[in-house]
Amino acid sequence: MTRRLFILALTMALAACATGPRLALWRRPSTPRPAEGLWAILDPGCRKPSLVDIGAWPKCASPFWISRGAAVVVRTRPGPGGTALDHSYRAEVSMAGDNPVIAEVGNSNDGHLYLALTRLARDDQGRLIGASGAAFACPGKTAGPISLAPNATGCESATREDVRRAATATLRDQGALTEVAWIAAGAP
Repeated sequence: MTRRLFILALTMALAACATGPRLALWRRPSTPRPAEGLWAILDPGCRKPSLVDIGAWPKCASPFWISRGAAVVVRTRPGPGGTALDHSYRAEVSMAGDNPVIAEVGNSNDGHLYLALTRLARDDQGRLIGASGAAFACPGKTAGPISLAPNATGCESATREDVRRAATATLRDQGALTEVAWIAAGAP
């Protein structure tokens, strides 16, 4: 259930038509860079897949790829006559901070999703290869009666401190966190 909410939040954010500040402006040298390649979003209790063949993965694991600062999520759903329709979403990935790490996923056309990450695992080159996290929103501020660019998460116009407070509050509920794990190098 948590994975489905995470994927739904990611999908909605990529289709939200919001613009906002780039977290790259907040980047610090200690901010981890995610390993490129195939990743998995894991339901609670789901074992990390060891195979690159995503067709052999258990239903509790959902694939996504990170390559050259962008994430690609591929979703398949049944189409007419039993054919499969692929829907993929591509979004920029920017990470900032170190406690917690905050990831901003999206673009100026489709909107942004903000993720708070904790329990980071790094490889011997310092790249991020695993984490626990959750999507979060920032407390909304009252805008005027007309909004030309929707503020989907509230974080688009929030201060850095407001974003950090919202991320920290999200991480307090350890049971609501989703695991993500790097599987292998490669592209979709």
